[in-house]
Amino acid sequence: MPKGRELHTNTESADDYLKAIFHLSSGERHRVSSGNLAERLGVSPASVTNMVQKLAAVKPALVDYERHYGVCLSRAGRKRALEIVRHHRLIETFLYEVLNYPIEELHDEAERLEHFISESFEKRIAAKLGNPQLDPHGHCIPSLDGSMPAVHRVSCNCE
Repeated sequence: MPKGRELHTNTESADDYLKAIFHLSSGERHRVSSGNLAERLGVSPASVTNMVQKLAAVKPALVDYERHYGVCLSRAGRKRALEIVRHHRLIETFLYEVLNYPIEELHDEAERLEHFISESFEKRIAAKLGNPQLDPHGHCIPSLDGSMPAVHRVSCNCE
């Protein structure tokens, strides 16, 4: 990438790509095809290629991308994806338990808010809720250190 044209990796778009790769790879270090990523995000394959190349070019790289072999999250990318997933699931839980949102409205509202909360606000939500392990849908909430609770893949509804 030419000097002076750095990707701002804390953008909604970059976060959405990282989160989609995380979900499509089931949270593991499996490669995801550009086609599957394009379908999940509702964008063209060319847009996917453009963004994953940018995510691979930043330092530290957020993804490992190989043309024709797909993309997977790097350590830094996985960390950021888990942070966004944590924000999303804590917000859903807060909206449901504290603000009495109907369950069918949680996802869309959390999608809008997940990118904009501070780490301080995240910690306060978690504390207010008693540091929950599951969101209202039964999905595991990653801990602050990025680990998943013991119930992950045992008694949760994670994909």
